[in-house]
Amino acid sequence: MAFLADSSAAERERFLAAAETRRAYDRRDPEPCDISIVPRVVTAALAAELAAICRRIVRASIEQVLDLEAGREPAAEVPLAWVAGFVPRPPAELFGNVRLDFLLERGRPRLLEGGWVNLSAVDYAPQAALALLDVQPALAERFHVERPAARMRERLVERGTRRVAILVKQQHTVYAANDFELIRRLLAPIESMLVAEPDFPTIRGGEGCVFVGDLPCDAVYLRALDGPAAFAGPHAATNRRTLAMLLASGVAFHDHPLLLLAEDKELGWLVGRDPALAAVVPRSLPPAAVPIAEAGRWVLKLRDRHSGEGVFLEPAEMAAHWDAPDAILQERIVPDPFPVVTVHGHRGDAVADLAVHVSYRYDVARRELVTADIAGYFSRFSLTGGKVNLCTGGGIVPVLSERPDRSDQPGHGEDH
Repeated sequence: MAFLADSSAAERERFLAAAETRRAYDRRDPEPCDISIVPRVVTAALAAELAAICRRIVRASIEQVLDLEAGREPAAEVPLAWVAGFVPRPPAELFGNVRLDFLLERGRPRLLEGGWVNLSAVDYAPQAALALLDVQPALAERFHVERPAARMRERLVERGTRRVAILVKQQHTVYAANDFELIRRLLAPIESMLVAEPDFPTIRGGEGCVFVGDLPCDAVYLRALDGPAAFAGPHAATNRRTLAMLLASGVAFHDHPLLLLAEDKELGWLVGRDPALAAVVPRSLPPAAVPIAEAGRWVLKLRDRHSGEGVFLEPAEMAAHWDAPDAILQERIVPDPFPVVTVHGHRGDAVADLAVHVSYRYDVARRELVTADIAGYFSRFSLTGGKVNLCTGGGIVPVLSERPDRSDQPGHGEDH
């Protein structure tokens, strides 16, 4: 990819125009996302390694959640543990798309956290990679772009879904609006209906479905009701009532809210479930177990925060939250530097994560993982600090997947 690192301003502008056409970039945003023109490449070997790791994480996570729900594991300290009380009974099958965030350290994946409900940036990030293929079509001979929303459609089609209600927040960025529209297009012919927080009271429960107006929806995709903020903000009471109604209806969830119990930044239980994950999962300790003078070896995280909030890397910030009841220390990972050249003209070695989307199905009655396949990737970078989340100023890295055998295995869900 050396030729991309040497891209001229004109070539960057061509890529930016393609990204805008693909709706991966939007000039209307007050702070439009920066995008690297140098992509991350997931080789076939790395993809196979990640697939094996992710399958173990998905199995261990779902089994932990089911044991929490059944009362076989203590739940007092688990963020959002109260959600289990809203679930009259687990569904026969859990299915959805989990996003597992990794850093690469000396070329090996190290897990940061997982997001099980409300997967933001599901489709506009792949659109950035597709824009790169638009301006460098020769790359398509060796690489393809995987799209998580294509696997989302696959899971819904398997269930015979005809119409899905997408519950969204009241306020969202233009990127989120673009993402919603891209997902709706890719889900076709399944019909999608967006419902924003102020309109949640208009949703009515049915038998195995919910009604939006007079239209029955046989599945729900939560882009709201996704974390502590949803149940503490101005719509908190309505959101709790809506969650209870949805669960009582028996409607199918793509990303069941019960799996919010797996969204814990304290990850030690994964190793307890599966010791083979010890090399992947960073160690974690309560701050009281570590001398504050050793803070530089750790990252402090508040367990009940989302979207890049509640993560502290600087000693002064960490000290200010050292005694917070929901604070944990996670082993500091030293990520491999990643070279970026961005459409805004920035360049240098960055911190960059690799978020792996995994499409899964789990048979609850048999306690058996049916499917857990990589559905796509999303990578974010930061040139100024260790936080790469877009909500904290990070930028997008297009991700290209190496074709395992371009003669007879075209990429799943590709769009050229």
